[in-house]
Amino acid sequence: MYDDDMQTMGLATVGATVRAPLSRFASRLVSAAPRPSWIGNTSDQGVSVPQEELDVLPFTASNTFQQNQQSGSLTAYPQRPFRGERLILTAFDQTGADRLAAVVIDPAIYVGASQVGASQGTLAGVAFAATAFGVRLSMPSAGQGTRIYIPLRLLYNPGQGDEITYAATLFGRAVR
Repeated sequence: MYDDDMQTMGLATVGATVRAPLSRFASRLVSAAPRPSWIGNTSDQGVSVPQEELDVLPFTASNTFQQNQQSGSLTAYPQRPFRGERLILTAFDQTGADRLAAVVIDPAIYVGASQVGASQGTLAGVAFAATAFGVRLSMPSAGQGTRIYIPLRLLYNPGQGDEITYAATLFGRAVR
């Protein structure tokens, strides 16, 4: 039987959804436990379901690489359960020139004690530029107050008066 009540001699039609009839016993097993009203439109893990709007998680205020400083980091502590999907990095010098090509994530992105990615290694910062395509991440869920940590490294040693400012934002799904 089709949801749209179209009979097509056993052939499915575009837009029709096939529904298999269940016995009374089977339908009792399939019914889920009632969900509390406060949980809203979230998964059982407490994260907003896909096809919904994204939330934003800012990292610590902008930081800088200065003379003889080649390492830095970004940290965020979500205030409600959060699962990151899209990281955006920026890096620029005091003239406003883009310096993201000289910034790498090394050795990995961390959510609590969990490492994001299949292996540790150097990740190019430009992979997470605002204009990058196809860089949706599968990050572990972070509970309230879980540290999200991104260690950064500059590929050259800034000279006298050089200053590279870097910042990040993480888009993902959170409990509302």
